[in-house]
Amino acid sequence: MSKHAVIGLTRSSAVMYGRRGIRVNAVAPGGTRTDIHAEFKSQLAAEVLGPFMQVNVPPIAEAGELAAGITFLLSRDGSNINGVVLASDNGWNAI
Repeated sequence: MSKHAVIGLTRSSAVMYGRRGIRVNAVAPGGTRTDIHAEFKSQLAAEVLGPFMQVNVPPIAEAGELAAGITFLLSRDGSNINGVVLASDNGWNAI
């Protein structure tokens, strides 16, 4: 529900405030490289997710790559973009 709420709020706010020159966009990031390390400790998770991890999986993003997309939306180059949810996930949503 929360993802749908963010999308709905982004779109409806863009409609409501667009005439005032206010642009409302959102960024939907995928996996992002951090210093946090996690291991699969669940046998069930390894069995279920293992086959998916064997396909051509896109790389996870660096923080700077996410920042570049956000900077574009905030820049003059993105001035005609309003009410958009930008997937910044290296194609993860296509899998």
